[in-house]
Amino acid sequence: MPLPIDFIERLKAANPIAEVMGSYVTLKRTGRDFVCLCPFHNEKTPSCHVHPDKEYFHCFGCGAGGDVITFTMKYNNLDYWEAVKLLAERGGVPLPEDSGYDSRRTDTRKRFYEMNKTAARFFYHQLKTPQGKECLDYLMNKRKLTIDTIKKYGMGFAPNSWSALKSYMLSEGFTEEELEQGSLISRSQRNTKNTFDFFVNRAMFPFIDLAGHIVGFGGRALTADDKRKYLNSKDTLVYSKNRFLFSMNFAKNAAVKDKTILLCEGNLDVISLNQAGFQNAVASCGTALTPEQAKLISNYADNVVICYDADGAGQTATARAIKILDETGLKTTIIKMNGAKDPDEYINKFGADHFRHLLKKSDGAIDFELEKCKEGVDMDTDVGRSEYMQKVCLVLINIGSSVKQEIYINKIAAEQGVSKNSIKADMEKIISKERRQYSKRDWTRTITFADKRDTINPEANNHRRESAAEAGIIYYLYKNHDACEDILKRLPPDKFVTSFNRRVYESLTNKITDLQDCSVSSFNGEFSPEEVGKITEILENYSELGVDAKVAEDYINVLLSYKPKEKQEEMSDDDFFKALEQMRNSNDPM
Repeated sequence: MPLPIDFIERLKAANPIAEVMGSYVTLKRTGRDFVCLCPFHNEKTPSCHVHPDKEYFHCFGCGAGGDVITFTMKYNNLDYWEAVKLLAERGGVPLPEDSGYDSRRTDTRKRFYEMNKTAARFFYHQLKTPQGKECLDYLMNKRKLTIDTIKKYGMGFAPNSWSALKSYMLSEGFTEEELEQGSLISRSQRNTKNTFDFFVNRAMFPFIDLAGHIVGFGGRALTADDKRKYLNSKDTLVYSKNRFLFSMNFAKNAAVKDKTILLCEGNLDVISLNQAGFQNAVASCGTALTPEQAKLISNYADNVVICYDADGAGQTATARAIKILDETGLKTTIIKMNGAKDPDEYINKFGADHFRHLLKKSDGAIDFELEKCKEGVDMDTDVGRSEYMQKVCLVLINIGSSVKQEIYINKIAAEQGVSKNSIKADMEKIISKERRQYSKRDWTRTITFADKRDTINPEANNHRRESAAEAGIIYYLYKNHDACEDILKRLPPDKFVTSFNRRVYESLTNKITDLQDCSVSSFNGEFSPEEVGKITEILENYSELGVDAKVAEDYINVLLSYKPKEKQEEMSDDDFFKALEQMRNSNDPM
């Protein structure tokens, strides 16, 4: 049973789409609308458009689109009912008593939040016990953290016991199955009937998401004999390590203001920086930054300062992170912490002012990569210098800015005593070789993608003319409900060639006939978020083109004249829209 129209309208009124999306991504106003970098694919130029008056968004890059409910579903990985409940809670809108929706998944997610909150209280309380004295001493004396900082991050202590947390959680009404699913206990491999605490004898750090929910935990070993320095929760219903950044809930506001994020390896690095006044610090909970995490950063900042450890693993992770951040369109710099292995140690040794000075002197990603070219190379020999220059050329050809590229070519030429023309010649040789190697692959990729451009309505790939006409009719009816009865008599659903457009047509005509809501929101629940995105694509494309009654008539005739057994003449999207534009102009009065 669909949710009442008046409830959906109240929900959208309490959660304006620009306001909700603006809390996750940076919106830039363009007239009455907004644009932003799409949060659902990597891009450097904004292609996602937000229309407050139309109450929907659409990305011309990846096709994502829909209303505020669709966005909330996609961004937070929620189902329809979960998104509705989240927005209702956000906007203070009471839920209908009899919605007809199964809320078990939502209830389970809520149960996980409560379970993690209860576990966090347990860990925090343990700091005050005699057993927790060592951990508290570690945090305050060795790590120099204040009581206020410990409270701010909700830090705690996992006792040196294999059942302390389990026993407490069971007494609070949680089951072993829930605890195992929530990564709070583990099951023995030798005896599957036995379970034990996942975190033992560790300083604990709750993982808090952007909505303020505790979704998991990180544990720092207190003894040197523990080979696992950091132990984090496994992926659960509410926690995904690939999409989570520690302390982003605190960093996002500062990041939006300064357009900068400080990216660290460890939780304690972030906490020390935050205590020292650098509130825009986050950690990837390990050394492996993911594209999803980079995308999350790009929603709030334009620049990233990598503050990874100075050891080999940290430097390797830095090189990997540079590539991922660059692909996301983020500007990257790297700090060198001479005299300290990580930000936490540097802050404790030299203070916040010295670290602030480091940030101002941070090297760019290109300088870092050029310096890496010297590793394993004997710069005192001609062979070594030649090898170094080959590596350098690979770095130089990937510099996007021609001005910046020229600057670095001149710099390297002066340092190595070679002509800049010789460097450019070697760069051109590499580029030419890569062109030959990848030309065939690129051509193959082009062909492959050409057949898979429309994954939501795959039949459109073989019926471009008809599917475009179908989309035009859908748009016309969306804007002209009074034409529905006449069009439906002449064009029953079975005249539609592609099944997806037929479903949309049937849904829309039924809504119009029954005097139901026909906004983008009305398609949620009935269609997937990806399909709703396709519907907004239709609305966006044909809004630019314009469809009047005469053009709609031509669309109808296209479908009525369709003969399945005859080979249909293929027409590109561009050619089709040009033809429609000519058709529209020819119908305009002189």
